[in-house]
Amino acid sequence: MSPVARQPGVVQAPADAVFVAEQLRPYLEDLLAREQAAWTEQGAPWPDPPAALLAYLADGKALRPRFCYWGHAIAGEGTGPLLVQAAAALELLHAFALIHDDLMDGSDTRRGRPALHREFSGQHRAHGWAGDPDGYGRSMALLTGDLAFAVASRIAAGLPGPAQRVWREMVDELVIGQFLDLAGTARQDRSDAVARTTTLLKSGRYTVTGPLRLGAVLAGLDELPSDLARYGDLVGEAFQLSDDLLGVFGDPRRTGKPVGEDLAAGKPTQLLACAADLLPPHGQALLALTGTPGFSRSDIAELTDELIWCGARDHVERKARGNVEAACALVDGAALPPGVAAALRSLATAATDRHR
Repeated sequence: MSPVARQPGVVQAPADAVFVAEQLRPYLEDLLAREQAAWTEQGAPWPDPPAALLAYLADGKALRPRFCYWGHAIAGEGTGPLLVQAAAALELLHAFALIHDDLMDGSDTRRGRPALHREFSGQHRAHGWAGDPDGYGRSMALLTGDLAFAVASRIAAGLPGPAQRVWREMVDELVIGQFLDLAGTARQDRSDAVARTTTLLKSGRYTVTGPLRLGAVLAGLDELPSDLARYGDLVGEAFQLSDDLLGVFGDPRRTGKPVGEDLAAGKPTQLLACAADLLPPHGQALLALTGTPGFSRSDIAELTDELIWCGARDHVERKARGNVEAACALVDGAALPPGVAAALRSLATAATDRHR
């Protein structure tokens, strides 16, 4: 079936959602079931990491595979095993990034549940096992993240050469972006240049542009058209800007994510880069305390209010909306197969209209 086919008079799920439900999810379930079996055959009586990884993948929105699907639809008909493989590698790469990010940040929750290292430490406590529960939890989560990356790399190695090139570039960008996040935090860097580069590399490119490129080259294109690459960067940046706003102003009961962690750490976000220019003296003093032991919970609440009053929140919200509008204008002007532009517009909105 064509990626945008419709039956008259029948309300159908979006083609990318059907692809995820009917092809990607079963592929991942089979893949990780076989991984658990391989662990058992190797003599491991407890295949906990592959089992935990399978459960972890069940909760995601599969944004990256969906962008990959539409990148492929730009030039291709149908799906096929290579697209499913690429989509699975993207989901596993994302799991690796989230699990390790939560470890690096010491986050307690993810998607409304305990972060994976907290789940493992809770399991340790519940069974009364020997040793330090928190150390066990961190080690098991680290191994599970490593497993996700190993399996993703194994799958990606079976893709054609041009797709492997895109994959390598995407992984490199992800690692550099995470490094900048950590290094910018440690250095208390408030520059817009570092914040924008971190936004693009840590999350934006591997969420949107990279998956679009991967799908396009799998469909036979030499490269993603420049206007769609620009679309990807705009939407990817807006995605991370929205995530940064949720990390400060979101409702954790709705988002499943904690608030205040980015402020407490003094992350190099565009929100704080903007605040460095707009905050009055009292707010600047609070901003200088971020990332230090002297920055308290009451300081987080006060700085959150300051970010509203000085206009930093509004500025970042306007930028995210402007990015999405500009991205949608690009796809409207591109020569795309029927339905693809509408799907990319819808996905741009879905990726950035996050719950508060």
